[in-house]
Parts: sequence; C-alpha cells; structure tokens
Amino acid sequence: MKITVREETTGRLSLIMLSHGLVHVFLTSLAAVLPLIRLEFRLSYTQIGLFTFALSIITAAASIPMGFISERVNRLKLISSMFFLMAIPASFLMAVRNLALVLLLFGLLWLCLSVFHPTAQAYLSSHYPDRRGEIFGLYEVGASSGMIMAPVIAAWLASIWGWKSVYGIYALPAIFVALGVYKIAGEEAFPRQKEKSRLGTEFLRGLKRILTHRRLKFIYMAHGLYAIIFATAALYLPIFMVDVHGFGVLQAAYMLTFFFLGGALGRILGGKSSDRWARNRVMGLAFLLLVPFLILISLATGGVILIVLSFGAGLTSHMILPVVTAYIGDNAQGEMGLTYGMQSLVGFGFGAISRLIAGALADLWGIAIIFWMLAGISLVGVVCSFFLLERNG
Repeated sequence: MKITVREETTGRLSLIMLSHGLVHVFLTSLAAVLPLIRLEFRLSYTQIGLFTFALSIITAAASIPMGFISERVNRLKLISSMFFLMAIPASFLMAVRNLALVLLLFGLLWLCLSVFHPTAQAYLSSHYPDRRGEIFGLYEVGASSGMIMAPVIAAWLASIWGWKSVYGIYALPAIFVALGVYKIAGEEAFPRQKEKSRLGTEFLRGLKRILTHRRLKFIYMAHGLYAIIFATAALYLPIFMVDVHGFGVLQAAYMLTFFFLGGALGRILGGKSSDRWARNRVMGLAFLLLVPFLILISLATGGVILIVLSFGAGLTSHMILPVVTAYIGDNAQGEMGLTYGMQSLVGFGFGAISRLIAGALADLWGIAIIFWMLAGISLVGVVCSFFLLERNG
C-alpha cells in the first residue's frame, strides 16, 4: 500500500512528539522526586538550587556544540544515539548511594539530553517553514504530555521501589524510542554539506551572525524570561505544596500535573495564535495574563483554588514557548541548529541561575517569595514583547 506524503509527515511528527515527551519525562521527574532526595541527603533550599543549577548548566553549555553538530550529521540518527546513551546513566542510578555519584550520573544524563532540543527544533523548522507556529505548538504538546505524566508516574514508582528506581525503569522506553527514531532516520537525507573550511571558523562565523542579529537578541531575552518562570515554578511548586500546605509527595505531584495540563492547552493556543497574529503580541499577552496567577498562588489556601491557579499559570506561561521557537526559526541566519542551540543555552542557563537565586531567597524570606519574584519577571516579559520586539519587528 502506498504511503502518502501527509501520512509519512504525520508519522514522523508523531514520533518526534513522542520523543519530546520522553525527554521531558526524564527532566520533569526530577521535580517530583526532589522532596525525597532532599530528605535522604538533608538538603536545604539553597543546596537544591545548587544541585539543579549544576544540571542545567551542563545542558546549557552543551547545547551550542550539539546544535552545531546537528547541522553536519543526520539529525534523526543523532537523536536516536542520544536515547541509547541516556539508558546507561539512568540504569546506574539504581545502584548508587553517594550524593556525589548521584550528581555525576544526573550530570551525564542531562548532558545526553542536551542533544534533543536544538536538533529536533532545527529538523522541524527546516521541514515546515510555512507552519512553524502550528508545528511547534504540536511539538510542544509532546513535551506537555510528558510533563503531565511524569510527576504522577515518578511519585508512584518512588512510593513502591524508591526514587532511584524511577530513572532505571525509564531506561527501557528510552531504548524503544531510540530504535523507532533510528528506523525513520535511515530514510532521511543528510543536511546540506558545508563548504570546505575549518569547523572552528564556521562555528565562530555562525555565532557572530546570531549574536549581532538585532531582533534575535530580544527574542532570546523573552525566552530567557520564560525559562526563569517555567524552570523555577516547575521545580518549587511541589516543594511549596509539601512544605507550606502540608500535601503529601503524591498530592504535590498531582498539583504539578495540573500546571502541565494547562500547559498542553497553552502550547497549542500559543502556536496557532502566533501564525495568525504578530508573534511578539501573543507573547506579551501571555506574560501579562500570567502575573495575577503567580501572585495568587502565593496567597491562596484552598486545594481547589490552587488547582485552578496552577492550571491557569501553566496555560498562560506555556503559550510563550512555541511562539518563541517559531520566532527564532523565522529569524535564523543559516545555521539553524546553532541558532536553536543558542535558544537551549539561554533557556537552561537562565533556568539554572533562577533556581539558585530562588532557593537562596526561599531560605531567607520563605518559599512563597518565589512566586512574587516570578510575577516581576513576567512583567519584564510584557515590556520586552510589547515594546522592545515591537520596535525591532
């Protein structure tokens, strides 16, 4: 039976969405088991910030070279190799007891994860230039699906076999996804070959074009602000529910799930809207609507109210990401992988620093102060979107 181009496209996109979901199952499960890691190793909020800071910095630093490499190899085979390698440190986590070894294995795991975002985003942006907002909205739904499932699955597995079992069990689907991506990669043409010149020269030339592009700088700024909000809220929301409201670890995981459930809707809404209206204005509206949700989370007490607020904060904050990703593709200067590598560097880098600062602030003035800080960051996003990007649009 003949396979149509549309069916083939749907199949590839679905597999990439599934891959994106699994990546975020690995990433998001850490937030769900952090309360248990904190208890086992007696970590303060500041130490939690340092722990997650180190992991994010590893991913951030590796994203640029990974994006550069993705322009010169078969992108889907690179993603397949990543999932195979992820299974190794994930499996060894089940056997370690020392905090230093735990950090080392998580570091190796986060290093592998740095491959995915710039590589997959460059692949999609190159293949769907006329529907970037819609495609990245769907791509991000894969991430949201992983985020929705991860807290509950991780908390459930941890309650039965302990938190170290979580990543060991995840190694099996990683291998299956690696095989699936490798199967379709064999039919995928390699990216265009570069002119014969030194890789270092090409890297620096591409980096200079990105850093000197006037509009890209402000788009990266908006992405950095989003990353601060998302990374900090996703990490500290379950801890806030446990420490302030007396939730159990599993209940806190459910609350985080509502945050990501709102995000799944927000990513579709943001992506589709940005194909119809000015991308910067869609971002600005999302930043603006997010502010009251963040403030009210710090003040609310009832469980139902917190569910509604978490869902609303997830919806509005997650609208921003597909818009930013599509916007970057619109303004890419030749090196698509490197351009998206810079996005990952900004995202993970800003997220890492914000978690560290948020942990220190929580130790000084209480964990509720984190949500007021994020509301202020969101207001800066409004200014960046409506004024800075409007002026340079």
